[in-house]
Amino acid sequence: MSKILDACQILKDVGFSKIVSEKSMAARFILAATRITEDMNWKQASNKGVQIHEGLQFLNKEYNTNLKENTRESLRKQGPKKMATVGLARDNVSEGIPTNSKNYRWFLTDDFFNLIRHFEDPEYTKKLHQFRTMHKSRMSIEAAKRKKAMIPVKYNNFQFHLTPGKHNLLHKEILEQFAPRFAGGSKLLYVGDTSEKNLKLEKSTLTQIGFPMTMHEIIPDIILLDEKRNWLFLIEAVSSVGSMSIDRVRKIKSKYTGHAGLIFVTAFQDWSTYKRFVGDIAWETEVWIADFPDHMIHMNGDRFMGPYLK
Repeated sequence: MSKILDACQILKDVGFSKIVSEKSMAARFILAATRITEDMNWKQASNKGVQIHEGLQFLNKEYNTNLKENTRESLRKQGPKKMATVGLARDNVSEGIPTNSKNYRWFLTDDFFNLIRHFEDPEYTKKLHQFRTMHKSRMSIEAAKRKKAMIPVKYNNFQFHLTPGKHNLLHKEILEQFAPRFAGGSKLLYVGDTSEKNLKLEKSTLTQIGFPMTMHEIIPDIILLDEKRNWLFLIEAVSSVGSMSIDRVRKIKSKYTGHAGLIFVTAFQDWSTYKRFVGDIAWETEVWIADFPDHMIHMNGDRFMGPYLK
């Protein structure tokens, strides 16, 4: 049996789906995540983490899948992201790694990986029974823990929850501490969660004001519109990567076609994190540190805060 058929059978065995075809992105992800090739046995599988782009390249090289770059999102959504909802895959966001970091990876969960390594083993049936028994109770416990750990956020009349993690805690601080002080009354047009990129997205409004949401690598974490001053706040929460650099500001300005003034803000949780990134931050932008919520650092000299011409 080929490895892709093995992966399909494993997914059916654990109840992921009754029908799993050879073109299943979940089955393909198992091959990529474990770095398994046709000449290896499942005992040799690994689980060191994989980026979606790396996985796509691996599948094309080892399994001749001929997957195009524009299928990365399908591989992510139908593979690890869907598997994560039933506890078969995980990412490393809980370790403080944001989704736009070069260190962001997807993994198989430890118990599922352990089962996979026994696929060709005489003990597989016994291991499968143990997995299905333990997995159901573990999923119930994990669901309750996730619900309890969720971060509640309230911005104006919009109430929602963010998944736990340092990056999202800073999102909460920005909306509940920065915005009332420096962007009072602004309309929330966009906020991304580490596990749900478009948690709040006013796409039609953003399109109307000339801000395209197609700039995937450079879209900030939070976008606020101050309609009274006609200012658009573009706020990036930085825990490990992603400050408002010269190149990033230039790219956003080049694609922006609207008339609202752009306010670029890089937000940090504390002074030590700020000091690590200060050399990367562009001039004519703003810095806010959550530990000192009443103060701003202005990367310019001729005004307190306000938009600059392109």
